Amino acid sequence: MTNAPVTEAELQAYVDGRLPPEREIAVATWLAERPEEAMRVSFYRAQRDALRAATAPVAEEPLPPELDLLLRARPRPAWFGRAMIAAGMTTLFLAGGGTGWALRDWSTPPNAGTAALAREAAASYTVYANDSQRPVELAAGQQRELDGWFSQRLSRPVRAPDLRPAGLQLIGGRLVATDHGPAGLYLYRDAAGSRVALYVRPMQTEGTDRMKRREAGNVRGWTWADNGLGFGVFGTFSGDRLHNTADMVRAQFRVT
Repeated sequence: MTNAPVTEAELQAYVDGRLPPEREIAVATWLAERPEEAMRVSFYRAQRDALRAATAPVAEEPLPPELDLLLRARPRPAWFGRAMIAAGMTTLFLAGGGTGWALRDWSTPPNAGTAALAREAAASYTVYANDSQRPVELAAGQQRELDGWFSQRLSRPVRAPDLRPAGLQLIGGRLVATDHGPAGLYLYRDAAGSRVALYVRPMQTEGTDRMKRREAGNVRGWTWADNGLGFGVFGTFSGDRLHNTADMVRAQFRVT
């Protein structure tokens, strides 16, 4: 069983901590060799935690008197039952609406929209930003060629934004293959050598989406989509610095 293929059901059980010890070790080893799958599992965990956080206030509420068996044994007037049913339906309606609104950012499955883009961008950052030998295919000195290559493959005009006001210098970029077609990856670095990735690709769904904060382990970022083009800015900087960098990228692409 240890060498059996890892299934989607096992990945779900792994997230919930329901695997036998030997399979948990096997799945963890399998994920360690597959960064993109590990990133997907990280987003599953984030979804789980968001659901728990959203429902925690209800779960922690004291037992209503109406559910006390001793109180229920007492006779009630006929109107009381009808009133309790109406009140219960109202409570469920309000709770359902509130929970749905609280979880609106998690409604998109992790294999679609900007949620998928976030997973891809974070995985690409993990693989290429840490590559000391060849993090990019075309260096910053070939930016015109790099921009033209991305524009041609993405079928949209793309240009590396100038992030020098944020203390970031362009290293270069590379084309990345995804389940949704090619994506462009620009890499930048600051004076200390820390790197930031700008990930961009056309969107099949959620062609326009507001900025959303993303996090997977020590990799953080922001995603958004404008007019059919999706963006992700990822790195290990503080949230404020990454957010400011993402704002700068978004402003320049709007001008473009």
